Amino acid sequence: MPRKPRLNVPGTVAHVMSRCLKSETLFHDDSDRQVFLDILSRNLTQTGYRCYAWALMTNHFHLVVRSSDRDLWELMKPLNAAFANYHKNRHHRDGPLFRDRYKSILTQDQNYIGELVRYVHLNPVRAGICKTLAALERYRWTGHHVLMGNGDRCFQDTSAVLKRFGETPDKARKGYREFCVEGLENKGNGDELVRLVRKSNAGIEAGRKANCWVIGDQAFVRGVLAKADESRLRISRFEKDGGDLAGLAVKISRKFGIEAMDLQRRSRGGKGSEARKEFVRVAVREYGAPSALVAGFCGIGVAAVSAIIRSRLREQVVAEGVVD
Repeated sequence: MPRKPRLNVPGTVAHVMSRCLKSETLFHDDSDRQVFLDILSRNLTQTGYRCYAWALMTNHFHLVVRSSDRDLWELMKPLNAAFANYHKNRHHRDGPLFRDRYKSILTQDQNYIGELVRYVHLNPVRAGICKTLAALERYRWTGHHVLMGNGDRCFQDTSAVLKRFGETPDKARKGYREFCVEGLENKGNGDELVRLVRKSNAGIEAGRKANCWVIGDQAFVRGVLAKADESRLRISRFEKDGGDLAGLAVKISRKFGIEAMDLQRRSRGGKGSEARKEFVRVAVREYGAPSALVAGFCGIGVAAVSAIIRSRLREQVVAEGVVD
């Protein structure tokens, strides 16, 4: 299944979820949970991200974070890697811990943040870990108890959330609690957000539709796509052309004065070799085609595709240096 695009727009809010392998338990006890939060706190500080909500479940976790100018992977990859290494050593296990890479959805601030915080924090109640909202307020492994003033986590930004519900801390907590009660009673207008979050987490439609990885009104979605870096937008170009590698091969081959089938023939040196390298570069870097797909089309390995891309990038850097 193709992966969802990675989007990172500084200052936006993302819901992030990561799940362990089906047969594994992510958090065996409170020691595991505390180690995870210690790693999270350190990584948030290092990346400048702010955490609005979090919940540690048995086999997965949820975060709601506001990004800095650093890419989301700079927070998440070290977090998952460090915890997986700890988990391996403590529980004497081999192999990967997480099912796949983390999932993330960028979310419109003014319309959805409150609902997203509520959705994340109510997970232990929906899962039966906490039987009531009162029990959730004493449960240490979600950010809800911190918002309610029953604990403290230095990495959690409570003021940014509470100010949405009242002018003073007491009024804000009362308003936030009432908002959570509405969520449990299926009142309010959060059902659509929950549906979209679950749709994205399930990887529906291969995660390629915008509403699988950006939640907000049309203006917000357009703005995110406009601000996202070029490598994210290339995906839409490849798909807009219908994933037509054959058509791209014809264009490249004509440019080099060879037959399109020559791109699929292994050769050292000459027009065919140079044309194949250019085809790989354009297909991956400009059109956003998956490396595995390009490798299969050319009859080469994925490692060879990566080597070609690195070589082309080095050539570009050298050329730009000469020009300068």
